[in-house]
Amino acid sequence: MEDNGENKQLHVLMFPWLAHGHMFPFLELSIRLAHHGVRISFLSTPRNISKMRQSLLSLNWEATGNIDLMELPLPSVDGLPPGGENTADIPNEMADILKKALDGLEEPFEHLLRRVQPDYIVCDISQHWAPTVAAKFGIPAIFFSIYSAAATAYVLAPSRWKDEETTVGDLTTPPPGYPSSAIALRPFEAGNMAALYNPHEEGDIPPVHRSLKSVEGCWLIAIRSCYEMEGRFIDYVETCHRKRVVPVGLLLPEESPPRNPPLGGSQQFECLAWLDRQKSSTVVYVSFGSECFLSAGQIGALAEGLELSGVPFLWVLRFPRHVDSSSAERDVDEQARASACLPQGFEERTRERGFVYGGWAPQQLILSHPSTAGFLSHCGWSSVLEAIRYGVKVIGLPMMQGLDARLVAEELKIGVEVARNEEDGSFTAEEVCLSLRKAMVGDEGRRASDRMEEMRHKLFGEKGPGQDKYVREFVTTLVESRPRRNALVQGSRTMNDIKGV
Repeated sequence: MEDNGENKQLHVLMFPWLAHGHMFPFLELSIRLAHHGVRISFLSTPRNISKMRQSLLSLNWEATGNIDLMELPLPSVDGLPPGGENTADIPNEMADILKKALDGLEEPFEHLLRRVQPDYIVCDISQHWAPTVAAKFGIPAIFFSIYSAAATAYVLAPSRWKDEETTVGDLTTPPPGYPSSAIALRPFEAGNMAALYNPHEEGDIPPVHRSLKSVEGCWLIAIRSCYEMEGRFIDYVETCHRKRVVPVGLLLPEESPPRNPPLGGSQQFECLAWLDRQKSSTVVYVSFGSECFLSAGQIGALAEGLELSGVPFLWVLRFPRHVDSSSAERDVDEQARASACLPQGFEERTRERGFVYGGWAPQQLILSHPSTAGFLSHCGWSSVLEAIRYGVKVIGLPMMQGLDARLVAEELKIGVEVARNEEDGSFTAEEVCLSLRKAMVGDEGRRASDRMEEMRHKLFGEKGPGQDKYVREFVTTLVESRPRRNALVQGSRTMNDIKGV
């Protein structure tokens, strides 16, 4: 898109949390802002910046020249392995150590802001100190939620911020005025989530409190959603936080990945060749994202449910890829590891209608394939949005994304959710089978397909206004507020000067 001249000098610094699921939405927003002539400084650690650079180089778009990738090395912290700069690099139990290392960037971040002086910073869930640092230089901070508006409204409601311990009962109850009675955490989900609200030790800042402090210090909330899908929830976030909320659209990649494997791969993706041989609209794609890993018991129940259902399936099975293992070992072993963890004889018994693929697979190409009709998913927000984009109904089996699973099944009604034991979260093969049959061959599935197609056209098709309008409106908001900010004396500007925006 051509620059209109008005916003040519607008400069935004992006500072995502150290996780791929956060960095790529931040990068997608950066790319779209760059297309509107906005100068972007994208800040992360060296290892993460290297991966972002590869992503930008693969686009080969002229507008990406407006994106400057900037590095801040993580300080050494006891317990964090060398190269552990991303949640994908480390076990889950090291997440608090990674946050401790991130906190060590506060002073270097201040030095960088003094030098770079952007018009705005866009921060994430864990850098609770970033808005305060930015305020020293009169730089307004924007909180960017990469989650659904429904989940953001539920988890980050101001009423959740309290001094006493957060209980399971607190979290199974929606916040006051929440716009849906169908969306709530189950007891087993609330039990897991409570750890994000309560300190692990004296002086510790719980993860959700970090997020709420970040929101509190920002003058505007940007959210990865749109009014056509989540208008009530967007309005609720605005009302609760008494801050302007600007949806920036769904931020899905513009281009599909190539059909060939990444560099280093030896052959075409076997899973795509397998899909080419299947009948149209018959296959359920099974995947739980890049950082959700099933236990042995869950793999067994899921395998048995797939076998009982009689539904054709493509199951992409992944395992942790931490920095303490060589990439050669991980690449060689992943397919064999996938086969080894399945019930004995499963692959042989389902060979005529199923395929288990170990390792990374091109999700967009799988979802857009004519053979794919269903997506058994953990319901990560990016996965849900990609399913909508390609009109593939969702069978929800959430790990930490129960709110999005209920949004899909109960509010939007574009899928179903696998029933589980509400106390411990366990699920049976029979429940997996029942949900698959409902979605793939039952009347409920046909109705979900119709609603999914309607939703797809509303958001992405000819009937819809297109997602870029949200980015344009976001840029307009930033441009219109900037003159008032720049009119102030450097070093004495406050957030009160722009609260009316």
